[in-house]
Amino acid sequence: MMDLMDLLKESYGKKIIVGGHRGHKSNIRENTISNFSQLEGKKIPYIEIDVQLTRDSCAVIYHDVDLSLQTELTGMIRDYTLGELKERFDICTLDEAAAWCKEKQIGIALEIKLQPYAMWDDRKPLVKALVEVIQKYDFHRMCYVFGKDYEMLNWIKREDSRINIGLIAPFVPKKPVALMNDMQAIIYLNFVDQLSRELVEQLHKEGFLVGGSVVNTEEALKIAVELGVDLIESDDPERILGLSEEWYAG
Repeated sequence: MMDLMDLLKESYGKKIIVGGHRGHKSNIRENTISNFSQLEGKKIPYIEIDVQLTRDSCAVIYHDVDLSLQTELTGMIRDYTLGELKERFDICTLDEAAAWCKEKQIGIALEIKLQPYAMWDDRKPLVKALVEVIQKYDFHRMCYVFGKDYEMLNWIKREDSRINIGLIAPFVPKKPVALMNDMQAIIYLNFVDQLSRELVEQLHKEGFLVGGSVVNTEEALKIAVELGVDLIESDDPERILGLSEEWYAG
């Protein structure tokens, strides 16, 4: 089976690759293997997941910084040990998620979740945990790591130059190509409606990939197609993939 990096290379300039955002929206908790399993065999080549660090320095998959938004717990992931969290709700480690994805040959877009004020001391241990898992499963060509903390991304690249880096750009940089080169990144990421055709073409001209998310409607997909972005995530990836295949077939 083709790995994620080869798939992106083969599809470059031809069609959009559709991934699952935190897995996908369903009655099963997002960012869990139980949720990911519902996408097995659905032609979704990768899933976007969020990683944080527990109190006992275990990298786990969870999106929100505030646990009270989706659980009965208060505080943050870093306030609890892995065992305490697993006792209260379904949560998986990065290692467990990577092992499952490796077995199923599904790629990972791995977002570093960080609140600098509260999580500053977690940065280096989290980098260490990320690198160790990617190396353990030889997952370099099946994943990329991204986030807003560019220093952490630099640390990751220094630890293992084979790890692919994506940049979340919450604003349009003055020199986007220079920024990508400086960070040794391969994927430029932003919300699809924050991109322009000129920016995408500029990045493509220099060989970079462009990701636009999160795409949950036909209107947003149309924008992504018109912009020529390379990859998107969706909360409903099966439906968006079906729509994109119809458009390209037409």
